[in-house]
Amino acid sequence: MSNDPFAELGKKKSRAWIAWVVIGLVAVGGGVAWFKKKSRPLGMRYLSAHISRGDITEVIETSGNVQPVVQVTVGSQVSGRIARVLVDFNDRVTRGQLLAEIDPTPLRAAVAQARAAVASSEAQLARARVNARVARVNFDRATALRAQNLNAVADVDTSRGQLDLANADLAVISADIARQRASLTTAETNLNNTRIVSPIDGVVITRSIDEGQTVAASFQAPTLFVLAADLTQMRVVANVDESDVSKLREHQVALARVDAFPGRNFRGEVTEVRFGSVVTSGVVTYPAVITVANPQLELRPGMTATVTVVANRHQAVLRVPNAALRYTPAEVSAQQGVAEPQDPLRTPEHAARRGTVYVLENNRPRRVEVELGLADGTRTEVTGPGLREGLDVVTDEIDQDRAASSPARGGSPGMGGSGGGRRRGM
Repeated sequence: MSNDPFAELGKKKSRAWIAWVVIGLVAVGGGVAWFKKKSRPLGMRYLSAHISRGDITEVIETSGNVQPVVQVTVGSQVSGRIARVLVDFNDRVTRGQLLAEIDPTPLRAAVAQARAAVASSEAQLARARVNARVARVNFDRATALRAQNLNAVADVDTSRGQLDLANADLAVISADIARQRASLTTAETNLNNTRIVSPIDGVVITRSIDEGQTVAASFQAPTLFVLAADLTQMRVVANVDESDVSKLREHQVALARVDAFPGRNFRGEVTEVRFGSVVTSGVVTYPAVITVANPQLELRPGMTATVTVVANRHQAVLRVPNAALRYTPAEVSAQQGVAEPQDPLRTPEHAARRGTVYVLENNRPRRVEVELGLADGTRTEVTGPGLREGLDVVTDEIDQDRAASSPARGGSPGMGGSGGGRRRGM
């Protein structure tokens, strides 16, 4: 340890000088920070977007199942065992072609029995005709003898009764023959129905039977095949919400998308908007039929398709972002409790077509009422005095004073996390 007093004094002066330098630097830094804070322009910062000019397309999006334009279900009108199946899935068939056959043995027996019944009734008819002729001869003879007073009146009455009875038997047997012939026709028809033939030219898309299977047609015709007439033309039956059905018209352009071909759009058109409604869980929809061309047979029956229908299109119109129509300045939002005066001449429909945007002038928003047109989900067509392409409209605002005083809670200005404005619901 040194005993030199001058060395100790030098060390103390060095420490004091370092302390004063540190104090000075802190003071200078604080002054610079205070100056920057005072000189920074605070207040509202407005986020804006340009009014653009272009096309607005109003679309309706829905979904449905892909179906053939003409689809026929082939069933069986008779019960029995499937003896033969002559076609399979995806086979092309022609009208009248034999698809399958039900064992005809029981029905052939029924036809033979019906024919025998008809033959028996015809034999009875022949006998009845002979009896009728004999009764007629007896009646004529009794009438002639009575004219000569050679027999009694009772003989004439008896012969007349026998003639009437013979004619009645003849009528009964004739009616029975008609009934037996009808039964024969039914038996022959049932026998013919054991041959399942194609009613159209088309493609087999469903086969529900195999050889040896028994089908029962007691209550309803069982489905054996489903045929599609032409798979190059398909249709999508989509359920359209009741709020959009008034916008649909026949011959409107439609695009269909399926999961099997992502990114592909199949062009079609609206061919029918049905009047009958469908209610599902309290939601009312209306079926719309969209015909879609399928020349490459890429669309298959049963696929789920998302359909976009072009309901309307306006070209070269002024457009604003929907955020601009929802924006309300903070000072206006604070006065929302004050009711605005109502125009008695403005109808609800007219009010629904009007909106408000705030045009940015000298860093201040100016209220402008506009007429609303078509909307595509992100932008809306607007018209109004003073509107022009390139004009800035406010979409949101940021209170920079609040953001500066509460940095922990304030978001990034670029993100609009501490926005002081209020958006109106659309």
